[in-house]
This record gives sequence, structure tokens and C-alpha cells, in this order.
Amino acid sequence: MRQKLIKISEVPPGFFRYTCPETGFKIDREHTMSGLLGRVKSHYEDNNIPLPPDWKESVEDQLCRQLPAGWCKYEDGKEPAGAKSIVSAEGIIKGITSLATMAIDKMKGKDVFVPQEEANRRAEICARCYNNMTTNFCAGCGAMQQITSLVAKVKGGRSTPLDSSLLTCGLCGCRNEAIVHVDKKVLLSGEKPETTEARPDWCWLKNDDLNQASASLKI
Repeated sequence: MRQKLIKISEVPPGFFRYTCPETGFKIDREHTMSGLLGRVKSHYEDNNIPLPPDWKESVEDQLCRQLPAGWCKYEDGKEPAGAKSIVSAEGIIKGITSLATMAIDKMKGKDVFVPQEEANRRAEICARCYNNMTTNFCAGCGAMQQITSLVAKVKGGRSTPLDSSLLTCGLCGCRNEAIVHVDKKVLLSGEKPETTEARPDWCWLKNDDLNQASASLKI
């Protein structure tokens, strides 16, 4: 069931924003819902993509799923628990430290990384997901330097063509450029079931079929 804004006259945390699932294009820092909808409409028209009949409702629902409790309600009037985004320096460091520890432990005697082709497919999905979020701290600060070091520790020299578009997962706090390379069993072994359940249907950590996941996100 879709969600709708309660506080329609206020600017939500992180501003009004939307990620187009067909292209992965991010529209952000809008101060009004009408301004956001106008930019979304223009993006679809500029790229010759037909606007779905319910596109306005889809934009509002996607935004709501990234906001804290109290900002939105379901169409039936009930209020959701709210997004539990942990895109903070502390959350990211905790997530990647945990991942690095698990990866090192599991590496004893076997490889924990997926083939390059699979990592690339995962990267395509993450880059177009609205949970692929930016952080609110600078690239040169100590926290970011620690995060960069931890990411390198996890993935080594591995990369994908979309690394520059891979940000932080707003659900688990891990850097997407690192987790796309790691075996799914390793990742899920340290994840709470409620976090996995909160992932959208196209998330490769929730959907075992990459083709089905890609189709859900309209890649």
C-alpha cells in the first residue's frame, strides 16, 4: 500500500527528492512538492519515457519511504513506523566494520566474492535504487577517510563501471561499492531479518533472481 505525505506544506528532511527507476536519474534538493513533480515530468518527457497514470502517487510514495516516522501515512490512514535510514558517519562505519570482520572471518579457506559479472549486475540495481543515498558529511573529514579505508579493506582492487554512482545503502548503512562484490550469504549472516524484509522487491539481497530484480526496477 502506498504512502502519502501528512506535512504537505513543510520541507521534509533531505528536501523533496526522487530517483527515476527507468534511468537512475536523481532529482533532489527541491523545496516544494510541485517543484519536484515538475522536474520529474520534464525528465520523463526529455527522455521520451511515457509517464505512468499514477506517476504522482509513485513519486510521493518513494519519498515517504525515505522519511522518518510522523511525515507520512498509508492510503488507509494508518501511520507507518517510518524509514530507519542510518546514513550517518557512525552508522556507515559500524556497517562496514561489521562487513569487513565477517569477510575476513569467512575468507579462511574460501573466496567470499562473487564473479565480476554478478557484481556489475548488482551495481546496476543499487545505482538506480532510491535507498542509494548521499551522506551529510564532507569527503575530507576523518569519518569519510575511515570509511574509504574500510571499503578498500573489504573489496580490495575490485570495482565496477558504476562505482562513482554507488553511494550508501540507507537501510543497512553499508557502502554499495563494497557490498556488491561480497557473497550474499556473508552479507545476510550479519543482517537483522527486519532489515532484509524492509528492502524493496528489486534488491538483490532480497530477490535471488537478478533478472527478476532488474525487471522490477525497470533497468
